[in-house]
Amino acid sequence: MTDEELDGFLHRVLLDALQLEWSGFLEKAPPVETSKHYRHQMRKMVANPLAWYRKKTRPIWKKAFRAVAAFLMICSVAFGTLMVASPSARAAVLQWVREWYDTHIVYRYSGEPISTEIPQYEITELPAGYTETERVQTDSTGNVVYQNKDGTEIFLDYTLMQQGSAYYFDTENVDVIDVNINGVEGQFFLSHDPENSNMLTWIDTTENVQIVIDGFYDQIGMVHMSESVSLVEMTK
Repeated sequence: MTDEELDGFLHRVLLDALQLEWSGFLEKAPPVETSKHYRHQMRKMVANPLAWYRKKTRPIWKKAFRAVAAFLMICSVAFGTLMVASPSARAAVLQWVREWYDTHIVYRYSGEPISTEIPQYEITELPAGYTETERVQTDSTGNVVYQNKDGTEIFLDYTLMQQGSAYYFDTENVDVIDVNINGVEGQFFLSHDPENSNMLTWIDTTENVQIVIDGFYDQIGMVHMSESVSLVEMTK
């Protein structure tokens, strides 16, 4: 049995076990209304629960300790003089870091706590037929859902970069491509599986916000949408 066949078998076993364990409770439980964004994330988890589990339980510090230590030793020499000479450069370096692992990338944030309220964003250049159907806003995150008449969805997520928070991107069966978003470096995650959507992320350094677009569009289409992302005009 190949690794792929084993993953598929364990996938079915896990789902059957969950159904047996929770079927009685779910039959009696009242219906719960969840957001489209939440259901989208749950579909991704169900599609590959083993990858999701490995990502959640992997002892990252054990696997990456040597690489990180070597990286820090090299960077301490490169950045030391710049950080002493320029306080603004020191703040920029400490604000966020992108960590690469075998199966995922992590954007990790550090620095002084941010007390400002996160702004609202929108995609102003959507593909034809898409309209905003849902918006969820918290103190530090925002989630927007766009949908066309066929039910196909585009997700816009944005997160305030603050101490202790992080954003994970799976890279298994994915090509990671560097892109440029209005002069800002970003990354496009191209899935090898047509059943899984593609993602694009970049950072709005002015507002200290990381932005992510998730949808079934190619690199050109995703970059076009990302370049049109702007702050919502609160007066409209």
